[in-house]
This record gives sequence, structure tokens and C-alpha cells, in this order.
Amino acid sequence: MLNRLKSVEFSKFAPLLVTLAFILILIQYSFHPLESIFFDFWEKTDFGARSFKTPIVLVSMDEESDQFLGETYPYTYASHTRLMSRLKEDHPGVINYFVSLREPDSDVEARYQTEFHENIKTYSPSNDKFKFGTEIDNLGELIPPEALRDVGYYLGQLYKDQLVFSKDEVVRRAILNISGEDSIHLWTAKRFRELNNMPVVDATAYKGAYYNSEADANFALFKYSGNPTSNRIPTIPFHRVVVGNFPKGFFKDKIVLVGPSYLSNSSDFILTPFEKENAKTPKLAVHADVIEALVSEKTIYDVDDLVTQIASVLIAILLSYIISRVQPVKGLMITILLIIGILLTSYLAFVTLGWWIKLSHLVLSIFVVYYIWVPFRAIEEYQTRYAIQEETKLLKQVDNLKQNFISLMSHDLKTPVAKIAGIADILKIKFNNTPEQMELIDNVVNSTKELNNFINSILDLTKIESQNLTLRKESKDVNKIIEGIIEKLEFEANAKAMTIESELSPLYPIQIDTVLMNRVISNLIENALKYAGREKTVWVKTWDDPEWVYIEIRDNGVGVGPDDLAHIFDKFYRVKNDSTHAIKGSGLGLYLVKYFIELHNGVITATSQLGEGTSFIIKLKNE
Repeated sequence: MLNRLKSVEFSKFAPLLVTLAFILILIQYSFHPLESIFFDFWEKTDFGARSFKTPIVLVSMDEESDQFLGETYPYTYASHTRLMSRLKEDHPGVINYFVSLREPDSDVEARYQTEFHENIKTYSPSNDKFKFGTEIDNLGELIPPEALRDVGYYLGQLYKDQLVFSKDEVVRRAILNISGEDSIHLWTAKRFRELNNMPVVDATAYKGAYYNSEADANFALFKYSGNPTSNRIPTIPFHRVVVGNFPKGFFKDKIVLVGPSYLSNSSDFILTPFEKENAKTPKLAVHADVIEALVSEKTIYDVDDLVTQIASVLIAILLSYIISRVQPVKGLMITILLIIGILLTSYLAFVTLGWWIKLSHLVLSIFVVYYIWVPFRAIEEYQTRYAIQEETKLLKQVDNLKQNFISLMSHDLKTPVAKIAGIADILKIKFNNTPEQMELIDNVVNSTKELNNFINSILDLTKIESQNLTLRKESKDVNKIIEGIIEKLEFEANAKAMTIESELSPLYPIQIDTVLMNRVISNLIENALKYAGREKTVWVKTWDDPEWVYIEIRDNGVGVGPDDLAHIFDKFYRVKNDSTHAIKGSGLGLYLVKYFIELHNGVITATSQLGEGTSFIIKLKNE
């Protein structure tokens, strides 16, 4: 066990340990301003929560009604009495009154207050269809005048994130009840559901409802049914209702909210996820959205922070492993896709399930992982690249030594080989040799010739690998080169009872390296003479078209099998069979042929059939 621990490279785990340390510190902090950005964006883009048919109608008290009635907020009881008379005639389902009425200051006002009270009682004899909505200020709850309190009132406070969450005073959650008493929003939702034969939902039964001990109240995040400033909810001015200027049945079975919406009074407006910079949304419209969310049970479940904290750690470990295993570019792509996947998952959970998955820890964890691991991966990549460069440099030095050695040895070998060939020629010419001696001398001459060809091939290969081979082009008729080669090889062909037949079409001179092209054609014809077999024929044919000059060298020899044919241009490759075993060669000839042709921007192809022969076709640029 101790030996195993010693063999572990703990340095490899350093980035992971640093990452986990950062993540564990990160998840101890809340990033509510960032969370609010995601939450509000989900709210604004949750098109599934949009409601195009609302059960609510707003009656707004504003500057237009002031001017028409010749009164100021909160208006006289006479106006409220006429309004209530008009409303009860149209049979609305529930009425919420968000108006801060004052105590009457005259006998006339007191009489109209009594009439207003009677109208309410006539409409809601059991106190189950009309309620006042109250607010709390620094002095306490603003309750209705004493004579109207018996009709009932509930807290109608809009809860702003002022001391919690992002502390930006945006309305995101609804007060369901406080000190055991329902808010006007919950009471209205319950009553409306009851009137429409829907099951009544208590405060604790709503999805995501939670209890706050400091406030002694139950709250729930809710979904807006749309932008409250979009005029989605039907709104009618107070004075039009007073005079009866509305269609019959306009309020029938509806939830009617009556309250102020004065452009000149900033306290009548509030911030929402749709308007966070300026308070442009009327409170009356937000009251409607809260009630509508409770009626349709569009509340939001706040996924526990512990879940996202555990997920952040797991994602950090997974992403650390992935980034450590892939290239930096792929790591970046995976990181981006992971962020997109998490955002998409959170959005879909919000839209379809009503779950709010907090994203700040998840997204920031991914950034932490990436920015910790990228430098480590960059160091590893640099070390790997440096090692490869050093290895390449060393291999290049070794290759240069090898080439220099081969080149030096080849040059040094040419001199003694030439001397041996010269001495053999002298022995052949100046002395009367017996047939046995002549055969031995011929073997020496042929062997030195083969050795010389092999040395030349090695020298060419060295030039190719060192990239020192350059073309010396000149304008030359290919046919002239072929005729000279055929003439030189006639003796060798006759010795094997073979014939070389040529069919050379007239050609224009083209730009070629005559030395290399001589090597190419000589090699191909010599190979045909070597491998075709005795009493066979070698055909050499030329022709051209506007683009290419073609040279075909064909024999009717033993041929080459398909497996060997695929490799005949490979370096040091030789066809191995019974007929070729005794024939000497370096395996470099066709490799050099192909290289020299391609150096001329030409093409060489080979076809063969066993027992029928082999054909090589060279294509050279006709220029």
C-alpha cells in the first residue's frame, strides 16, 4: 500500500484540489443580484404562463376621473355610492376595494357613507363578495373608516424584495397570509375558485409556499401572466362606471379591483421583473397578477440551495476530469455547451414545472473550473509541445548524421568500385583468358555495375530526404531520350532472347530534367528486361494531347499480383516470389521513379495481371 501511494503523482491532483477548495468557498456565499437577473429573465420569457383571457377587471381612479368628476382622490362618498350601485347591477363575482377612504367630514358625507355601506351589504349580505384591501405604513395598517369595517378588510400589501433576496424592491412573491389571516389576494382567489366550483387551495398547499417566522407570514413566489403594463387586463376609468358608460355584462362574474393609478403619484406604481429601472407598473395591475396567479395556481417552487451546492461540486469534478483529458479547444467547447445545457435545463424546469433552480453557483463553478484548469492544461500542453520539439530536433540531427554518413560512405565506395571495374576491363582486354576466367571477370563487371547502381540510388535517396534535389530543366524531345536508352539496352535484351519494340509518335520538346528522365525510363525498361522472363517482349510507346505527354512501357511477362501492386512504389519494397528471388535489387528503383515523375508535376500509374504482364504509364506536362 505504501509503495502504491509513493507511485501516485500527487501533483496531478493539485488543480482538482484547488478547484474544490474554491468551489467550497464559493457556495458559502449567495449571489442574489445575479440570481435575480436569471429569475426575472425566466419570468419575462415564460410564454407558457401568458394568459389571454383574464377573470379580472380594473377600475382606475386617475387624473381623467378627477377632471370629469371635479373631485380629488379619494373622492366623495356620493361618487363611491353611485359606483357601487352601477357595479352591483352588473353582478360581478368579487369586488376588492384598494381605496383609502376617509372618515366623513360633514353630515352629507356621513349620509352618503351610510348609503355606500347599504349598497355593499345589498351586494354582499354575507360579507363573502366584497372586501377592502389595506396597506401597512410606518404608522401601522391603514384600515377602512369605522362605519365600513364590518364589511371586512384584508391586508392587500404588495411584498417588495426590500430586505431579502436582491433587495431591489421588485415584486416577485405574494403574501398568502399573515398571523394566520389570509391576505386579500388569497381570500379573493379562494372565493373566486369557490364561485366557479373549483377546489379551494389553502396557503400552505400552494407549490413553493414557505413560512417566515420573523414576519409570521406565509409567502410564495408567483408567475406573472404577462407584462402588467401591456394593457392585457381590461381597465376602465372610475368616472365611466359612475355614469354607467360601459357595456352590459362587462363586470358579470368578474373579479373587480378598484384603486388609484395616478401618474402624478409615484406611490401608485411599483417595480416588477418587467420594469426594474423605473416604477411604471400600476399597483392595481400587480394586484391583479397576484390574484390571477393564485387562482390558476401559478406559483414557483424554490429548489433548495443544498441541491445546487451539491450539483456545483459534482459538475466541478466532472468538468475538471473532462478538461484534463481533452485538448483546450475541445475543453472550451464542452464548457460552453455545459453552460448552455444548465441554462436550458433551468429555463425548462421553470417554464414546465414551475421550479426555480438557482444558477449562480452552477455557472460560477463552471467558470472557476475553467479558469483554474486552463493554465494547468496550457502548462501541460507547453511541456508536451516542448518535448516533441526537442525530440524532433534530436531526430533531425540523427537523420542529418545518417544522411551525411550514407552520403560520405557512398562517395567513398564509388572510387574503389570504379577501380575494380577498371581493373576487370583491363584483365578482359589485355590478357588471353580462358572461358572460365572470362566468366569470372564478367561476374566482377556485372557485380560492380549493380553495386554502382545501388550506390547511385542511395545517393538519390539521400538527396530526396535532405531536400537537396533540384530540377535542371531543359527543352528536350522525350523520344530522343527513349531511342538512346533502347539502343544501350539492345545488347542486354538480345542476351535474354528478348525484343524491345517502340512506337514513338512525333512529339514537341517539353521542359524536363534529362538526367532524371533518363534514370526513370532506363529503370522501367531495365525492370521489364529483368523480371519479364526470357523470350518476352517489351513495348515502349509515346503519344500526346494538348495537356499531357504519355509514355507507356509494357511487357508480357509474369506480371504482379494485386497485393504487391499496391506497394511497388513504396521505399525498399520488392516483390518476393520464386521468379524474383534470384534477381538482385535495392527496392528503391520504382520509389525514385515515382518521386522524379512527381517532381516534374507528372503522374505514373501501374497495372498488371499475373501471367499477362505489367504496364507503366507516365504522364508529363505538355509544356
